[in-house]
Amino acid sequence: MLPSIVLLLPGQATPFARAAEAVRGGFFAAHAAAGAPVAIESRESDETPVAVLAAIDAAAARGARLVVGPLSRDAVEALARGPGPRLPVLALNQPPGTAPMPAQMLAFGLRVEDEARAIVASLLRGPLPAGVTTERPPFAVIVGKGPIERRAGAAFVAAAQEQGRRAEAFELSLRPERLNDLAKRLAAHPWQAVLLALDAGEASAVRGWLPPDVPAVATSRVHLLEHSSLGLLRDLDGIAFVDMPWLLEPEHPAVTAYPRPATPFSAELERLYALGIDAFRVAVAWLGGAQRLDLDGVTGRLRLDPALGGRIERWPSLAVFVDGKPQRRDLLR
Repeated sequence: MLPSIVLLLPGQATPFARAAEAVRGGFFAAHAAAGAPVAIESRESDETPVAVLAAIDAAAARGARLVVGPLSRDAVEALARGPGPRLPVLALNQPPGTAPMPAQMLAFGLRVEDEARAIVASLLRGPLPAGVTTERPPFAVIVGKGPIERRAGAAFVAAAQEQGRRAEAFELSLRPERLNDLAKRLAAHPWQAVLLALDAGEASAVRGWLPPDVPAVATSRVHLLEHSSLGLLRDLDGIAFVDMPWLLEPEHPAVTAYPRPATPFSAELERLYALGIDAFRVAVAWLGGAQRLDLDGVTGRLRLDPALGGRIERWPSLAVFVDGKPQRRDLLR
């Protein structure tokens, strides 16, 4: 009998149906490309904690060896707070905080907080620029209005603190007088970098007000494929950002091994399709008994280690906007 994996994703009646479709597409694309002797059973859930636990129990009763899912942040957080699932579960999101996962549970997701931490860690590996000292905040963090941007801003500040550094946060306002005041405050201090917890529209609006000689680095929230097709990314020229190889490195061997979606996706859904690909690869390795993993994934460099407490570490790739197009860089490992 072939080893069985149950792919547990949100149903068509949930707000996450399109996201689930993208993840499912990537998961089965990786399964087909691998030719692995693994049976996949796709199941749907409404993502409530009760429904998720019932689906996991039912999978165990049918003899499944591993569940991949759930997908929503709330469902994964509820599962992580519990005593632990009946059989191994690879959750497709990361719960807040850094607490270890319960036994038999791994968490793998695309959190903006992990991108922020990767950016800060990378910047701190090099020497401080001239005039920058550890006594004063080396990082300015500009925080946008949306909830994801606020999460990214908090993660930038926390990541600096974890490394024994400080960061000063500035809440973005697009009123001209406030932008002018922001530009003056940024120009008055020798920053190591300006970290942008902004979406693409906010980043393009603030770009001209940033110090020209200070690196500006953003999360993947500034990289929208639909903007590329409209030529709108020229407003972001000079801004560095992180994103996954699936969107930045089309010739990467890990990327060319898998087919693109049959129907073009938005950037957000493309990332979820790539999450499905790497989720399958991690699931097969874990099913085979791997407790440690260093994977050159389509979502980034992935690391599994018991010291990480059941959380899979992801290191994204780095690029810089040049003439409206992303150009790959090697700042991040």
